[in-house]
Amino acid sequence: MRQRRMIHAFCVTSLCLFLIVFLYSNGGEPNVHVNKDRRVNVPCGEACDVVDSHFREEPTAFHAYIEKHFDCKALMLRLKDERPADAWPPPREPPPEVKDEMTMQGRMPAILKNATYYASNYAKSVKTDIITEKNIQKMQSEASKRMLEGSYTKSVTNTVSRCLERYDSAIKGRNGFVIGTERPWVEALLLNVGAQHLTTVEYSDLVSSHPSITTRTPRRLAEDYLENPREMFDFGVSYSSIEHSGLGRYGDAINPSGDLETMAQAWCLTKPGGLFFLNVPFDHGKDYIAWNAHRVYGNARLKHLTANWKVLAWISSTNTFKSIWVLQKSST
Repeated sequence: MRQRRMIHAFCVTSLCLFLIVFLYSNGGEPNVHVNKDRRVNVPCGEACDVVDSHFREEPTAFHAYIEKHFDCKALMLRLKDERPADAWPPPREPPPEVKDEMTMQGRMPAILKNATYYASNYAKSVKTDIITEKNIQKMQSEASKRMLEGSYTKSVTNTVSRCLERYDSAIKGRNGFVIGTERPWVEALLLNVGAQHLTTVEYSDLVSSHPSITTRTPRRLAEDYLENPREMFDFGVSYSSIEHSGLGRYGDAINPSGDLETMAQAWCLTKPGGLFFLNVPFDHGKDYIAWNAHRVYGNARLKHLTANWKVLAWISSTNTFKSIWVLQKSST
């Protein structure tokens, strides 16, 4: 009996030591940057599949077109149950358990530089003084004179403005959504073109006092969809936002497919025939992650990011990081 107790105590001690070594093997701290239980047990499906051989590619004037099956209910359930990162600040390199998936098995390598590492916990912030009638009207006035700097430069803002004006028939009198807003300059441009109502989707709890703009966190938007599953919007816009999804920069949990899921969810929310205006950093032929600032898209990942979307145009810029893809959801 005594021998059995000694063996039992030895096993328990060994197990504890093993767990301690396992948990603290990553730089002396437990790796809690990846929330393993942050979502319901619902698969992402083809939206997160980046194995080229699983899909038939159709050549286009831009990049290959890929058609995938999106399970919109599953994607929205995943969004609804998404939680902020368990740890702060975000890791300084991709966690080892998701590195291969994050980098597409090395096809999208992570480049580590102090200059591209950020920690801005928007998931815990509340902003009440950004989307006001006064601010929006001021930006609309400046934009109409081609004098609005937006979040970048007047040149960038004017490129976006001309793009939206070119496709004004898809915007005038219609309801749209904007993914990612630090300053609502895109919303001001859309209202100038004639948008009827806008929904701004942002990690932080934005408060809008503008009658034509509603705000939603991603989770709240998913709840709206699940209560009444439907294509909710006539068009959508995302400028310099989706490339950050899942990198932890803004307090979001690490998710190797965060950008792919976001674009698939946008597809689910857009009505058939609707347009989506997308800006992400683009580099001809090169895919990489400037950790943890953003992803840069080349041919390898861009075709998966825009799966199920037909490319109508690429509005180029002197800086390809600021170019705009005009996408359309099939009308059937």
